[in-house]
Amino acid sequence: MRTPLRILGALTATTVAAVAIPLLSSTDAQAVRFTGGNLVVYRVGTGSGVLTNAAAPVFLDEYTPSGTKVQSIALPTVAADGNQPLTAAGQSQSEGLLSNSPDGHYVALTGYAAAPGATGPAGASLTASDPTSVGRVVGLVDANGVADTSIVLNSAGTAKIIRSAATLNGDRIWATGGNGGIVTTTLGSATVSTVAGTDASNLNALSVQGDQLFASGILANRLAKVGSGTPSGSASLSDLTGLPDNLLTFGYAFLDLTAADYSGTGFDTLYVANASERGGAVDKYRFSGSTWTLAGSAAVEGATGLVADIDGAAVSLAVTTPAKLIAINDPAGSGTTFTPATPITLATAPANTEFRGVALAPTSAPGPSVYVRTPGAGDTVDLGTSTIPVKAYIDGPASISEAKVKIGGGSFVNATKGSGHLWTANVPTGGLSAGTTTLTVAATDANGTTNAVRSIKLTGQSANTLVAGKYAWTNAKVTRTGTWRNYAAPTAPGKKGITSKTKGDTATASFSGGKLVITFGTSPKAGKVKVKVDGKSTTLDLYKAAVGTLTKTFTVSGSGTHSVKVTVLGTKNAKSKGAAVFLAVLQVK
Repeated sequence: MRTPLRILGALTATTVAAVAIPLLSSTDAQAVRFTGGNLVVYRVGTGSGVLTNAAAPVFLDEYTPSGTKVQSIALPTVAADGNQPLTAAGQSQSEGLLSNSPDGHYVALTGYAAAPGATGPAGASLTASDPTSVGRVVGLVDANGVADTSIVLNSAGTAKIIRSAATLNGDRIWATGGNGGIVTTTLGSATVSTVAGTDASNLNALSVQGDQLFASGILANRLAKVGSGTPSGSASLSDLTGLPDNLLTFGYAFLDLTAADYSGTGFDTLYVANASERGGAVDKYRFSGSTWTLAGSAAVEGATGLVADIDGAAVSLAVTTPAKLIAINDPAGSGTTFTPATPITLATAPANTEFRGVALAPTSAPGPSVYVRTPGAGDTVDLGTSTIPVKAYIDGPASISEAKVKIGGGSFVNATKGSGHLWTANVPTGGLSAGTTTLTVAATDANGTTNAVRSIKLTGQSANTLVAGKYAWTNAKVTRTGTWRNYAAPTAPGKKGITSKTKGDTATASFSGGKLVITFGTSPKAGKVKVKVDGKSTTLDLYKAAVGTLTKTFTVSGSGTHSVKVTVLGTKNAKSKGAAVFLAVLQVK
């Protein structure tokens, strides 16, 4: 039995996995979901006709480590629910490279927003089309096999020959290919920017490994670090030292097997799908502390995709060619030589189809698939409206029983199912303050609950915020829960206050100012009340032998929006004949 994995790299873009999953050992399958430890292969074509330069359907085929096919997942070929078609150019074998997110939750892939059969100008290859007219698409597929293909790249810098994408966490995304640089965006965002490269760049596979973004390419930038870490702004491409000048790298995997450390990543061993010589090979390199040195090669004609995993002292590899899925074992992974066992063919592409990239099957805890569409990750949202609209694509192997949304530390708001798999909610802006906060979408089915969390930035001031002035507690900007009713309050605007004696009833509001002054009604039948201002609680006793008022001032610090919440405690002192709470006036200074 294998020891726990240190999976530090994989495929044309596999990364550090949060959960140890054997690459070439099997686990029990879960219905409808991918099985941890299985392999996922990007396949082009249905097999019904030969591949041409036109757009062809794309499938993700799942195989067990022994090569048994489990299922095929079809990527969309028509637009629906915000998803776009994701097809591939039938004769562009450099496309279709796959990558895993560092947490192992997603596989990232690319294609074209074109219907099957579409071509470029005058019947030319789809790769000749302009991204401004035929968008390039990034797809994310999770452990449920549910795909999001809503990310369309059509801005300057987008690669014409779209080959690969990488994602950090399902939100931050990078994409690249031929005749274009590396661009980045976030899920749900309309902003796309160029990170590295130019229109003349010819890049292949992106991956995040060891908290570092890497890119492989053709001759120039044959394998390079992209900036430092996972850049979202402009970055440079820094080639690994020691690699041959004529290297044509597709898939690659870094591993941590010895004490050597490449550029702070911990990596010391590298496997490369090399298409520059001998019709294709898998090369092994070792890092000496200053340079990478070739340790040996295995001939694999047409090698493109590659994923690697540590298996005790050995390293197990899975490699794709256009025709085959192949397993290779390096029995001495940490050694300075590469004497692999005879490659084993695990699967053969059906007639009139082609294999492209390979990845580990994504894994996550059971629960629905949640892709937040709006607001986009990192978006700035104006608080000047009464609510913030949120939209999410939610699907899964079981019926969704509940979906809800909250922003920051606020309360969850139920989402409503619309057409298809789209859910929407309107989150009140009351109580929200300007600044960076989190958006959480929680969806539940019979298998569990999934929480999708992303960062957004709030700006401005909520339309529900009380500014300097005097207000009745009946004001529309005050949110009340429970059984409040009106009572005569001569000092209040409109001469009406609100009262309740039911334990747990609340009245909340957000305000902008330095002081909050609350006037309560007092009575022989009054009880106790809790007032929470910016999270700090004060308990007051409203009992008095005669009807009157009690005024309390709360001083707050810092600019921005503050919150107040009043709660009926349902308790009283021994002299009172009741537990009622009377709220008369709310004044902001």
